Amino acid sequence: MSQRYPTYFDGIVSGDPAIRTGNSNLGLAYFAAAMNGVNPKLSDADKKLVVDAIVNSCDEKDGLKDGMIFNTKACDFNPAALTCNGAKTDGCLSASQAAGIQKAFAGPKDSRGNAIYPAFPYDGGILDPAGIPGILRSGGSSPVNTASTSSEYDAEKAAFDLNANASGRAGDALWTNLSTFSGHGGKLIFYHGMSDPWFSPLDTIGYYEKMSRENGGMDKVKTWSRLFLVPGMGHCQGGAATVDSFDMLTAIVNWVENGKAPDSVVARTRTQPTRMRPLCAYPSYAAYSGQGDPQNAANFVCRE
Repeated sequence: MSQRYPTYFDGIVSGDPAIRTGNSNLGLAYFAAAMNGVNPKLSDADKKLVVDAIVNSCDEKDGLKDGMIFNTKACDFNPAALTCNGAKTDGCLSASQAAGIQKAFAGPKDSRGNAIYPAFPYDGGILDPAGIPGILRSGGSSPVNTASTSSEYDAEKAAFDLNANASGRAGDALWTNLSTFSGHGGKLIFYHGMSDPWFSPLDTIGYYEKMSRENGGMDKVKTWSRLFLVPGMGHCQGGAATVDSFDMLTAIVNWVENGKAPDSVVARTRTQPTRMRPLCAYPSYAAYSGQGDPQNAANFVCRE
């Protein structure tokens, strides 16, 4: 709407957007093929080992161990660290398993090393069973990419065929010149779950950063558009370790009607209503101040 009908709305909230559906489907097919090539197949215990290691490696980088990874850019988890020194056991991964996970999450690239679709981030919700299952649990299947058994997938050919299909690109949101929308006072809020198993949040981040570069820089773009990342959240909602209950509608109304730009939006956990965290406008993240009740959003600060 902001691109094709820029004068229709004064405020838009875009949640977990399907920016490039053809590419995301391609990315899921690649993910599935990479996981199908793993030997031996990942057991439930292997998958839990991976997620536990991700959380142990990255959780406290926001100042608090709570199962949620807010400082996503600092997450440096590498599945190779879980590789067995000897025989495969429940406490480690085979070399094939570790390499397969790394390949799958890195996303498909062409023969020149250019990304065809972004990586899927390592996050605490990638094994969640509810809703659309987490990408590590589903192995890359989704409502539009059913389970497969093949370990072969030519992502470069698939991308070539996709780019040659004009109708297949009709729904893509590639245009970053939103000068008509922003020029008439329009405000645009994005949010995306970091464990979204369908559309990689890194694609939304990539779009937002590209839009910022091409429209005067992020400081200028933040006067009319902001992005909020939600750790642990799957596609639009859900996740065992997330704060997926938040009100972006009030945030956009206050911005459009009262001129109050949202630096942060308070979010709660659906299963634990007393647990609150601020979702900070990208590239900031919520960091625990080190003092006060860690369940209270007021005791967190937005930090880059």
